[in-house]
Amino acid sequence: MNVGGLQIEKQKYVQQSRVVFDSLNHLPDVVNDKSDVYLMGPIRDFIQCLLLLVALTIFLVFALFNTGKDEEKQVIEDHEITNRVFLDVDIDGQRLGRIVIGLYGTVVPKTVENFRALCTGEKGKTSSGKPLHYKGTPFHRIISGFVIQGGDIIHGDGKSSDSIYGGTFPDENFKIQHSHAGMVAMANTGPDSNGSQFFITTVKASWLEGEHVVLGKVIQGMDNVFAIEGGAGTYSGKPRKKVVIADSGEIPKDKWDEER
Repeated sequence: MNVGGLQIEKQKYVQQSRVVFDSLNHLPDVVNDKSDVYLMGPIRDFIQCLLLLVALTIFLVFALFNTGKDEEKQVIEDHEITNRVFLDVDIDGQRLGRIVIGLYGTVVPKTVENFRALCTGEKGKTSSGKPLHYKGTPFHRIISGFVIQGGDIIHGDGKSSDSIYGGTFPDENFKIQHSHAGMVAMANTGPDSNGSQFFITTVKASWLEGEHVVLGKVIQGMDNVFAIEGGAGTYSGKPRKKVVIADSGEIPKDKWDEER
């Protein structure tokens, strides 16, 4: 919370109120009708109280607004990015561009390791012989004004999932919120059913809190996320175009500056 800024605003409101109060104090106390002498004092007091109440209300609204902004900023910034991965995306066979995702390995290490390894493909194949790799898989569900979803490494249609741990694994925690567009989280079929499917939000999605584990956020290429949503999204979620992760991998830390 920006205490210094709020203090300055408070002083401003108080100073403005004093100017108004001083002008009221110089109103004539005596008018032609003697009864007005008794009315002027209470009226002035009432106006002073009303103005003070208005000033206080404005100050409180300002304080609450900034508190909310500061809390949202804290949610976004407090988590350390431990890894960076990329998704290179094609739409109908044409290269769209790259999406770079920062991963929160300190908060959800098991979930992040699964996602990171699925980006690199380093874990080989599933028990059914499918590559444990996002490369070549589609974004099978694109809902306008909500999410783009992909990661079905088995059938590519959203009906299957797997992980580097063999099958699904439990929800790690829900410490990170779906606080803004660009948050990356695990898709599931219910509690403790995480696998390879994931989604990227295109809006703040606070109604998902406690249901999906957030593992990272888009740090570059959010314009490409919106291009996928706008170019292939529908309200039903069935893509209007074929959107595929043409390549994926991890960006070494010594290359992070080159990706900015």
